[in-house]
Order: sequence, then structure tokens, then C-alpha cells
Amino acid sequence: MQQVVNETAFINHERALTLPNKNKKNVFGFTKQVGNWLMLVPVSLFISCLLISYPFAEYFSMSQQIAAHIGTMVFPAFFKIGYVVRCIGQHGLGQRV
Repeated sequence: MQQVVNETAFINHERALTLPNKNKKNVFGFTKQVGNWLMLVPVSLFISCLLISYPFAEYFSMSQQIAAHIGTMVFPAFFKIGYVVRCIGQHGLGQRV
């Protein structure tokens, strides 16, 4: 009797963890889109920070330059997070990572 209860609980747990194919495609497709945006936006902000920090520094105040220098360290981290999210989406869709 105990073994039947354990097997039933295991089967119900497996059903809870697996999504239907349509929902899986939607969730992982959305995850891939979020990852793409999390890669695109930080790259553009990083390039802006580099431009503010070095070639056009004379046109910005010291506090803006400090913020740009900090941004040159922070935005690549967001890019890396976006890359991981994109890889999760691709793996979930069955695409090559």
C-alpha cells in the first residue's frame, strides 16, 4: 500500500513539473526574448557610458562621468545575466545553445 502511495505521489509530482508543449513553447520563447533584450539594452548603455567617460568627457560634469565609469562596470554584468536567460530559453525550446 505504501509503495502505491509513493508511486502516485511521484507521478503527480512529475505532472506538476512538466508543462504542456504549447505552454512550454510560450514560456521559453518569452524567456528567450527577455534574454535578447537583456543583452541589447546593456550593450547600448555600456557604449554610451564609454563615450561619456572618455572621448566626450569634457561635455559632462564630474558626477555624470563618475556614474558613467560605474556604468562601465555594471552594465556588462547585466549583459551576462541576459546571456544566461537567453541560453535557458534556447535550451527549453530544444535549440542549440
